[in-house]
Amino acid sequence: MAKKKFNLNIKVAYDAPVTLSFVIICAIIFLLNMFLAKSGKAGGLEKVFASPTNQAGVLPFIPSAPVSYVRLLFYIFGAGGEAGSASVMFTNLILIMLLGPAMEERYGSVIIGIMIFVSALFSGVLNACFCEASLIGAVPVVSMMIFLNAFMSFSKKKFPLSFAAVMILFVVLQAVSGAGAVRIIICIAGGLCGSLFAFLTSPKMKAEKKASKSGGNGTGGGLLSRAEKVAYAEELDRNSPRNKKSYDDDETTVVGTLKF
Repeated sequence: MAKKKFNLNIKVAYDAPVTLSFVIICAIIFLLNMFLAKSGKAGGLEKVFASPTNQAGVLPFIPSAPVSYVRLLFYIFGAGGEAGSASVMFTNLILIMLLGPAMEERYGSVIIGIMIFVSALFSGVLNACFCEASLIGAVPVVSMMIFLNAFMSFSKKKFPLSFAAVMILFVVLQAVSGAGAVRIIICIAGGLCGSLFAFLTSPKMKAEKKASKSGGNGTGGGLLSRAEKVAYAEELDRNSPRNKKSYDDDETTVVGTLKF
């Protein structure tokens, strides 16, 4: 008896490119920051990956300085927490990896990228207007994805209690990490602003369903179904008694056939 060979064919898929790329960039910057910190050269890098503040803060926004505009977006790639703690950063990345792929599958990579951009920019601008301490980390992105996940239930006219529990735990986590009330509100506002794009675009899954209904070969489902109907009508016509020669004495007259 021949032994059956077990073939394990598994393809590695980069299924959520925006989410995975974001997490990979954050991890690389964190490792680079640790390497530079050991050599005592991490000061400049930390200032780039920190949001600007008001004029009384540590990194005031200067309209004539290009680095101030870079800070409005690049701070989301920095290590989270007041002291750049690794635990807060990895907590944020875990939440992003749990929520991001499903949201990216639903809305598409481009829309998720736009939402991340808007959330980071809105929170960065608010922080530059009202706060003296810099934002560091992907807290606005986490907030945005929490809201997106809740909107899936809101569209069904349901208020999920799990969303309320997650938001409470999210606020508690930020408070424990040292963020003040104003900064928590800014991060939540940025996430809410970015997630509002969910109402301006149709989900990717609906588009794929419409595409599958219209046919995968690009000719459209209507043409295919019409061709099937024509072939079925021709088959009925060929099998019709009026098209067959009768060799018996049946004097029945065939008037016609029905076609569907």
